[in-house]
Amino acid sequence: MNLRTLIELARPRSSTDRRRMALLVSAVALAGAFLLAGQRVARHSATYLDGWEQSSYLAEPGLRQGVVVAAVLMAGTACALAFQALRLGTAARDRRLTTLRLAGATPNQVRLVGAVDAGLGGLAGGILAGPLYFVLAAAVQALPGEARVLPAPNYLDLLAWPVAIVLLTVLAAIAGRSLRRGLVTEPTVDPAATGWRTKYLVIGLVGLALIVLSSMVFNLVTIFAQTAGVVLAASGFAPLAVARHGRRLGRSGDPLKMLAGARLLHTARPVGRMLALLVFCGGVAGVVMAMAVDLQATSGGVIQDDPFYLTGFAFVGLLALFAALAAGVALLAGTADDLLDQRRQLAALSVFGVGESQLLRSVRRRLTSTVAPAITIGLLIGGGLYSSILLRAEYSSSGRAFVVVLVGAVTGGLVAWLVAAAAAFLLRGQVREAVDPQNLRSA
Repeated sequence: MNLRTLIELARPRSSTDRRRMALLVSAVALAGAFLLAGQRVARHSATYLDGWEQSSYLAEPGLRQGVVVAAVLMAGTACALAFQALRLGTAARDRRLTTLRLAGATPNQVRLVGAVDAGLGGLAGGILAGPLYFVLAAAVQALPGEARVLPAPNYLDLLAWPVAIVLLTVLAAIAGRSLRRGLVTEPTVDPAATGWRTKYLVIGLVGLALIVLSSMVFNLVTIFAQTAGVVLAASGFAPLAVARHGRRLGRSGDPLKMLAGARLLHTARPVGRMLALLVFCGGVAGVVMAMAVDLQATSGGVIQDDPFYLTGFAFVGLLALFAALAAGVALLAGTADDLLDQRRQLAALSVFGVGESQLLRSVRRRLTSTVAPAITIGLLIGGGLYSSILLRAEYSSSGRAFVVVLVGAVTGGLVAWLVAAAAAFLLRGQVREAVDPQNLRSA
């Protein structure tokens, strides 16, 4: 196959493919913009020629490195969102690639189609990353002096932009080439689904033990150990909790709950991974809330007038919010992909009297019953751990911090429920397509 043929085969054809490509391009553009911002901060030379206009986060070398790390983390989160965009519509796309394989295409040619498909999205996203970075830099320059955590762009950014384009295109092509290609190029047997619960249970128990052991001693090392324990515990217990919740809904007498439970049980592992990220983001937000209450109590209210603290809290909160948004979009994309993959079964249910509105309520239950508890639990974990540190240090603000975290957890859970319900409403087009009786004619 020549390049023109590969591009023609990889070109988006359905509405799902076009949405997937738009999400992929947007995520890659965000990743590129954050990478360009990170390299600009890394090249910044801290001088005080601008007087008080120089942000402390750029003037101090240690803080400047933290800004670079935060930019890289946000770029990594955007890359994770791009990877989830590649998985959107995977079932239908794999069937098309299987057709190519049966038509005589070699396994390498099938992988090349996947690489070109993703590479085109990476190329478009890399091209858009430059303008997006300059818009971001202009917006940051309009902020007050302490909040200007991104220096003004210079000519070297124009040289870094093509490098970012090449890097993002290559990474996207590699991801597209490797994504589930074994399922469509060679006959394989799916591994048994048994035994995964034991693995995740062990991971969760290790994380829980790490949290308990690191709570006995307070120093810088144990703080990082406690953070790692939260990540491991959330990653291990979240899929198990989703599977248990799915089984509980499946035993319900409500048909819509049974349908939601069956799909949650089938997608327990991918949904659990995204919920683990939401728990971690909620934990970060809980720590920020408790820390803000502590500083407010110990500094006599100076935090309200100190832009250094306000900028730091806003920066961490923005990072957690962006990661939570990426996880939410990934959950939404996975649900849309599941609707596409199950369209024949859903069309059969529609023929037997299950309407579009009923299926949409089932989808809403799937999202709201998992997202809201994840955010609430994360806020409680983060705020509770920080409040326990204050309590052991005998700070008087520990009780006040826990009350604020408790109120914030309830509020955050309610907001997450509303956002998940609104996100489910966005899938009404996919539900309408899935229940179309014409799907029963597909081979």
